[in-house]
Amino acid sequence: MDGENSDAPAGIRARVRPILRLGIAALLLGPGVSKFLTYGRSVQFFETLELPVPAVLVLVVGTIEIGVAVFLFLDRAPRSAAATAVPVMIVAGVTAGPTWQNLGVLISAFVLIAIDTEPEGLVNTERTT
Repeated sequence: MDGENSDAPAGIRARVRPILRLGIAALLLGPGVSKFLTYGRSVQFFETLELPVPAVLVLVVGTIEIGVAVFLFLDRAPRSAAATAVPVMIVAGVTAGPTWQNLGVLISAFVLIAIDTEPEGLVNTERTT
């Protein structure tokens, strides 16, 4: 009986981790690409939010969203990628208002950071399981 469920948390982590990674990536990829495909409209939207230098900020945020999505899809430095998404989603929630997408990414990123206990730390780019 002892130790019967000792692998349960690791098994749950192993199942939840890819769902979180791919879910966050999917939620970030569309808006990230959209910022480039609809650049003019994105700049106008950022202007209505009274964000500084919207023409540059659209490019920066789009690049971060695509970069985080790619790192998570490829399972490269997932904790770093998730940590990078956090401030972007906080700013999105505060300026544009909370949506299911930015809240979903924010909460999922925090969970991924907490459960991803691989020895990679925050910066290793070695592929993990």
